[in-house]
Amino acid sequence: MNRRPVPVPGDILRGLVIDAVDDEGRGRAMVNAGDGGGFELAVRGALPGDVVDATIERVFAARGLAQARRLGPLGPGAGPLHITRTCAHAGPCPACPLHGVDEGFVQGLKRSRVERALLDAGLPGELVAGTLHDTVYGGGIRQKVKLVIGAGAGDGLVFGHYVPHSHGLVEAAGCALADDDMQRAVHDLRERMQAAGLGATLLRAVILRRFVEGVAAVVVAAGPCPVPLSSLWPTDALLGLGWRVQSAASSANAIVGGTVDDVDGVVGAIWGTPPGGGAPVVVDSFCQADSVGADWLVNRACAHVMDGDNDDDDDTVVLDLYAGAGAFARGLLAHGARRVVAVESFPASVDALARLSPLVRAVGGRVEDVLDEALSQGPRAAVVDPPRKGLGPVARRLGTATTLKRVALVSCDVDAGANDAKALVDTGFTVDAVIPVDLFRGSAEDEVLTLLSRR
Repeated sequence: MNRRPVPVPGDILRGLVIDAVDDEGRGRAMVNAGDGGGFELAVRGALPGDVVDATIERVFAARGLAQARRLGPLGPGAGPLHITRTCAHAGPCPACPLHGVDEGFVQGLKRSRVERALLDAGLPGELVAGTLHDTVYGGGIRQKVKLVIGAGAGDGLVFGHYVPHSHGLVEAAGCALADDDMQRAVHDLRERMQAAGLGATLLRAVILRRFVEGVAAVVVAAGPCPVPLSSLWPTDALLGLGWRVQSAASSANAIVGGTVDDVDGVVGAIWGTPPGGGAPVVVDSFCQADSVGADWLVNRACAHVMDGDNDDDDDTVVLDLYAGAGAFARGLLAHGARRVVAVESFPASVDALARLSPLVRAVGGRVEDVLDEALSQGPRAAVVDPPRKGLGPVARRLGTATTLKRVALVSCDVDAGANDAKALVDTGFTVDAVIPVDLFRGSAEDEVLTLLSRR
């Protein structure tokens, strides 16, 4: 390859040979810098075996790395791993970089990523080889969609996702992985916002969720709604519409981020029944995007922690930590649990947990703050579904509970999950199975279910 200067944003590089893929689903290629040293490219929309032209989006000079976007159409003919895309938007999509990619390659990539994380965490190779399963594919339509709102051409609005490692916003309304009602609601809501003259300086994001009864939405904004909220509500497309105001403490880079102040701004119903059943929940309470895959994961996790339960012991306690709105609590009840202690910090989700069943005790608060009290009840088993950062010190505190014999660990970050699993192994647990579950169709992300037990 000819020597090239260090790339700068806007440069177009031609004939790049892609020979690898990274953890974010970007193809990797190497170019030569002017001093003869290598400069690595992470190319969105490119895969191993492709030969592509790409434009530079961002340069990380200190790391010898640049992010680029592939030029030209995707789909059959774009390279050996590309298949037909169903998305109407031009690729590559920031949210779904692996949409339109051979499914066998995607599942293998996700499994290998989990394997590497487990080994890097210090778990023995023979244990990893004996417990790591093939990726389970969810395949359901998204039940929850979050879209950032930004400025488009003229007075228009863009509902979409940020290009990775940038503030460039790409249109994502009408996602092929969302159902028709969600797509129609997004279109109608945007048209009404634009007609009302609402701009991107006020609007931050919109969250839509599929309930049994229909679709509801919440707008997240920098301030109160300046027009009657009812004028923005497309009644034929949404059950209801809410308006929430970010606080100064919230993160500027998060879709909802940190603390969100509740305001008296609701028309219609922004509560509904989750597709899997249970007590009504609010739109922005936690749930997995893929309801089909989530049902499989919940059932498998609850079956593990309830295995070997003593049916004659009505005092057996099972913990549901980081319980969300109750998916695992409902699963535990379905598998025969008679005393579930569910810990959750989001008040609306705590309300939903409290309405599930007299057998569920809802505890409001951070797991770190209430764990000792929960462990004092002598729990036999636990389902833990922590945020992206993982359990951290909570893992070792769980290991000190001598009554705890089974744990189902659900991790949305493979590295954090591997470290949490290693911490539990160090306290005497054995890994029975590690199962990657593809709940993020089209992305490089994975949910990992790790099943552990001890005598």
